[in-house]
Amino acid sequence: MTTRSDYHDSILMARFALERAARVGLDPDRIARLAGVPHWREGGEGRRVSSRYCLRVWELLEQETGDPDIALRVSDDSATGEFGLLEYLFLSAETLGAALDACVRYTGSLTTSYKFRIARSTEHEVCYEVLSGVEDRRGRELLVQAAFALLVGRGRAATRCPVAPVRVSFRQTTPDGPGAVAELFGTRAIDFESPVDALTLRVADLSLPMKSADPELTAVLLSYAATLPATAEFEATWLDQLGDILDTALDEGSATLEVVARRLLTSPRSLQRRLTEAGTSWRREVDRARRRRLRRAEHLPRAQQAEFLGYADPASLRRAVHRWREREDS
Repeated sequence: MTTRSDYHDSILMARFALERAARVGLDPDRIARLAGVPHWREGGEGRRVSSRYCLRVWELLEQETGDPDIALRVSDDSATGEFGLLEYLFLSAETLGAALDACVRYTGSLTTSYKFRIARSTEHEVCYEVLSGVEDRRGRELLVQAAFALLVGRGRAATRCPVAPVRVSFRQTTPDGPGAVAELFGTRAIDFESPVDALTLRVADLSLPMKSADPELTAVLLSYAATLPATAEFEATWLDQLGDILDTALDEGSATLEVVARRLLTSPRSLQRRLTEAGTSWRREVDRARRRRLRRAEHLPRAQQAEFLGYADPASLRRAVHRWREREDS
């Protein structure tokens, strides 16, 4: 199992984002300095850096442009070779389905922070899901957007067909205007605030032949890929456990620091210290738990929503929602 401190990405992932910054007129060296990416122009796919660097680059790219759709707009095409072995395995595959199978099997050549897998399949559809061990933050949301845009864009270019997903699901909150997402993916079946980040494609599209197919190259690449470490598996972190315990405590009306700390077999002071070390706080984690519950209670009147979330009255809930929105905008 991979632990949070073990999450690393190839420098190619940060380089991809920084080169997109250059495409929209930003200074990539300046963005790299702000993100703390060391020597971003140096090294190949084997050079690994902490996953936080790539996430921070995407966050800065959004902040500098003021465009919440920037990851989608700049990632639907790429230059050959930007992702090393994984990209060549994708391009040399015989069909789009085989290309995505290569991504499922060999994501570990590019990152230990994410896993790409088949979540479910039917006679007509296959759902691909992205799992990540990195913390929930805006950079992760932008990176997932970029990954899905890149996969669909590459699939269209390599098959020369207008591939459109059946459905695209994002864990992130619903944006003010999801039009750019629908426009890029060619479908209005876009789900936000989903339990998973997932891309569902038609089996008919997965059977499309790749114009760049090269069976001999694939055989050589697969021999090399077989020597690489396995794709990462993710274990539940203590923050995941905290979220589960908070959900239960809110159900019981006992979501206090003392009760939750006791269920985690620690003291309130130790729990607060660990939260600080993880870059969060008790109040923020309680807010996250309440926001999860609010999504399940949107059909209820405001007074019942307040009671369901553990607030004394609707006014307290309104203030909390206002605080959450301010935090998103900051």
